[in-house]
Amino acid sequence: MKRPAFIPMILILMVLVSCATTEVGTTTERFSLERTTGTVASSTGLLMGTVRYGASGYYFPASSDILDISLLKTDSITGLVTEISHQRLRNFQKFPIQFTVRYDNADIGDDDTCTLIVTLMIDGQVKGQGLTLLTRTSGGFSDADLTLLSI
Repeated sequence: MKRPAFIPMILILMVLVSCATTEVGTTTERFSLERTTGTVASSTGLLMGTVRYGASGYYFPASSDILDISLLKTDSITGLVTEISHQRLRNFQKFPIQFTVRYDNADIGDDDTCTLIVTLMIDGQVKGQGLTLLTRTSGGFSDADLTLLSI
């Protein structure tokens, strides 16, 4: 009686598959693809504040007006000024404007100083600007209150 020719082929394929499976198993034991990260906690801080316009405060913006809010830090050692957060507001209705800016606490050193700069752009041109030096508290910064001056 003749044996079919495909039986030896099946046996050879089974041996090859089992060897390949065994090899993959030993490879995963030697090399781990798991990502190990440090336990550095990155906490997000919130800066809240109010922006007013001029002494009278009577300005009703158009829908194309843009209010840019930038949180800057000045490094206490090098004096380098870096923007650590930026927010752009559109379609605001009237002044005063309440805002909240998120930032990463890890970006700010203990001795660094922070400044908030707000710019009002009308039709692509700077029309008002204001800035304030921020006061540190144990939980981040005290609320910012600044007035835009016409340029």
